[in-house]
Amino acid sequence: MIPLASFALAGCLAVGAGADRIVAGDLAPAFPALAAVAADTPVALAPAPGVPRVFHAPELRLLAVRLGVAPAPESDVCVARKVAPLDPARLLDAMRSQLPQAHIEIVDVSRLPAPEGELEFPLSGLHQVPSGAYWNGFVRYTANRRFLIWAKVKVVVAAPRVIAVTDLKPGRAIDAAGLRLEMRDEFPTADVFATALEETAGKSLRRNVAAGTALRRQWLDAPKEIQRGDTVRVEVREGGAQLEFEAQADASGSTGQTIPVVNPVSKKRFQARVEGKGKVSVGKGTL
Repeated sequence: MIPLASFALAGCLAVGAGADRIVAGDLAPAFPALAAVAADTPVALAPAPGVPRVFHAPELRLLAVRLGVAPAPESDVCVARKVAPLDPARLLDAMRSQLPQAHIEIVDVSRLPAPEGELEFPLSGLHQVPSGAYWNGFVRYTANRRFLIWAKVKVVVAAPRVIAVTDLKPGRAIDAAGLRLEMRDEFPTADVFATALEETAGKSLRRNVAAGTALRRQWLDAPKEIQRGDTVRVEVREGGAQLEFEAQADASGSTGQTIPVVNPVSKKRFQARVEGKGKVSVGKGTL
């Protein structure tokens, strides 16, 4: 079945592929007098894909006067940009150029016929929703114009994932023995999952992670130099004076973070800045 847009444009003259303007050479088959002027003489802006540009007889007579030719056609002249149904094979080639290692299956595509041009499917156009995965792309049919297209797809790619071997708790340093690296066939995502043991071991988690779960980077915190319950050395500074004593950390923290600390003698709870492994500092007025 011929799409309606293609059928409606079948009787029109074709504008050059990639052209921004209709030129005299485009109209010449229906306006023979234009053979007397340069074929690349601009006549009008080129139409959008699927939208015919109709030159009515009065407009053609004015055009003949402007260009100094005669006679002008007595009937209307239609000019259109060539369009055709999308070719799934070409779509696949464009997608594979972005994800050469992926398995890609096209489930559905745009119904509107598209103009001639270069197919592009940027990775930024690939997204997954509850109903499936969609890849938005476009046909670049002039230097500055794009015809938007879409495809419903199934896409999986083999990617390394850091997997929790056992249940992992938040706030504790992750032991490398509790992790494994494996390849999984998954929907491609932009830099979301941890992909190497070295980037994960030693860090702490912000949430509980069940065994068998792939770790996401946003769940990871920098290594905690101090864990809750650790005995820490508190440095109190004011001017040139300095006092040191031991206290207990009431939360975990990394260098530069502020955590609550409990004075074991007075039982007073105060805020202290983590300076490094087992060391915190406060101003004298804090105690």
